[in-house]
Amino acid sequence: MQFGTTPTAQVGAPHTFDFLGFTHYCGSSRKGNFLLGRRTSGNKFRKRIKEMNQWLKTVRSACQVKEWWPILQAKLRGHYQYYGVSGNYQALCRYYRRTLYFVLKWLNRSGQKRSFTGQGFTAYLRRYPLPIPKIKHSFYTLSFGT
Repeated sequence: MQFGTTPTAQVGAPHTFDFLGFTHYCGSSRKGNFLLGRRTSGNKFRKRIKEMNQWLKTVRSACQVKEWWPILQAKLRGHYQYYGVSGNYQALCRYYRRTLYFVLKWLNRSGQKRSFTGQGFTAYLRRYPLPIPKIKHSFYTLSFGT
């Protein structure tokens, strides 16, 4: 291979790589400048969703909802703190929606009859809200912890 030439395997867009629970990829900003993007790794996302589902399944019959609801809030806040980076908002929203789905599913399975309808669950969430997805670390404007 001659100096200054690129190997044929590297022609085109660079590959992505997974590191610390994120998939790092090359992208471009709105102005067309180079941008290193990060999103939640697919394997880590599936693992975290599976862990949340298992935890909710375990805790639903072990104690009352008012006892495990603050722990669920803390789990969501912790997920947002770690994965809440610029460009990863869609993955945060997907995690939030899946968590809400699992909470409703396991609450409805705790008794003989369905305890929540969609409207009833929405009213419950208005009274006892869960943290909503939010970007906590903006790498492109250098504002951290907003």
